[in-house]
Amino acid sequence: MPAPKSPQEKQSAIKSAGKYSGMVVQLLGSCLAGVFIGKWLDAKMQLERPLWAVFLTIFFMVAALYSLYKQLLKDG
Repeated sequence: MPAPKSPQEKQSAIKSAGKYSGMVVQLLGSCLAGVFIGKWLDAKMQLERPLWAVFLTIFFMVAALYSLYKQLLKDG
């Protein structure tokens, strides 16, 4: 049976969970922004294929991953 954690360890765990869940929300939000902006541009330009939606989704995802990478290096 594991030993009970001190209040400081519990607070640190909660803080870490909040930080990493915020990173997940950032990644999800940037991908969704790429999808919605791309779909809007595709509809505005009356394109048959979702070119802007695909391009912007990938672009926003790569940008978010780079931002998360930089944050993790800074926290390291």
